[in-house]
Amino acid sequence: MFTVVGSKGNLGSLLMKIFPDSYGVDVDNEEKLFNYLKKSDYAFLAIPPDQEENIINKYKFFTGFIELSSVKLRFLKFKNSIISIHPLFGPRSYGKIKDIVFINDISPPDSMGKIQNIFPDYNIISLSADQHDRLMSEILVKPYIISMISRPQNGSIKTSSYEKYLDLCSISSQESKEILYDTILMNKYTQNVIDEIQGGLDYIKNLIKNG
Repeated sequence: MFTVVGSKGNLGSLLMKIFPDSYGVDVDNEEKLFNYLKKSDYAFLAIPPDQEENIINKYKFFTGFIELSSVKLRFLKFKNSIISIHPLFGPRSYGKIKDIVFINDISPPDSMGKIQNIFPDYNIISLSADQHDRLMSEILVKPYIISMISRPQNGSIKTSSYEKYLDLCSISSQESKEILYDTILMNKYTQNVIDEIQGGLDYIKNLIKNG
């Protein structure tokens, strides 16, 4: 049996759809959460990283927490006491993307098989916490930042390139602001992404200046 903590959020709602017999509970409903944990084998933490840490620390008797955040290095302190994964799908990509990152230096050694049993039709990718956060800086942080700093001008005349640009711009508006900011601000490698973007802009400025 599963409990989904944060069952009304985007990811939590999706997990309730995937596992319809699960207990769903809000993070603030402590009495219900405590009772559900006693009945559950696993509890998905579909909540922000700070709240995940609070729950893990508060309910130490429970050994089935599955941590789901997009930043992992901060959870190394819970090594071997929680399972840490990152589903790379969400409500908009469910059914199209079936990849789940398994964090091998946080999760107990025997837990990858448990995740494969829970998600039998999914592609489980094993990475360390550092490998994960480096990867997310490229495939999440970078598009998030570029989307946030883009200011498209709505017009009736478009090119295929501009339509792709509009798709990129829409990323930040379609994502939860809390997830967006947590992913950017809590990733150790975000500054590297900013430096790379700034370097590209400086290069273009020099081309214009010297052209």
